[in-house]
Amino acid sequence: MKISIIKTKTIVAGVALLVLSSCMSFTDRPFRPVRDSITQQMPEISLQKEVGIAMGGGIFNFLDVVTLNEADLSDVDHLQVAVYQIHPRGGNFNFTDDTFAESLRAKNDNLLWERIVKVKEEGEQVWVYVGLNINQNRLEAVSVFVREQDELVLINMDGDFTDMLEYAVSHAKGHRGVYTSG
Repeated sequence: MKISIIKTKTIVAGVALLVLSSCMSFTDRPFRPVRDSITQQMPEISLQKEVGIAMGGGIFNFLDVVTLNEADLSDVDHLQVAVYQIHPRGGNFNFTDDTFAESLRAKNDNLLWERIVKVKEEGEQVWVYVGLNINQNRLEAVSVFVREQDELVLINMDGDFTDMLEYAVSHAKGHRGVYTSG
């Protein structure tokens, strides 16, 4: 009896490892069009990859099972993260909204890319863009750019975010005004 429980746990762990590892790679390949577009628009810099991770939808399906569908992540198709070291080639440079919007169009020109958040603080800048599929009237991508001194972090998530948006705003339904903690 004890041996079959150990075998079962080993098989389950092996299958989970296989599913998780087959849906993940350590590459910046999904961001190469973005990186290339940025460096083409800004020849005064070069971007050298430090880290790249790409995860497929299998991981999010697994997380749905683990969380008992509480978060409903099954509609996420991909999550990609890349960190680039910024190497200036002389002089000052600044990233602009147009630089990132154009680079996202190089990644996926089927979506309408709109900046929804821009934060500038000393030593850090953040831009958040959403990719809208106008033909199907849905949000299909969210991309984040973070510049922190000599690093540029890129995060992109693809999928059908309709249900996740409804879940995220469902707690505010029927409530108006400013959130107060007291």
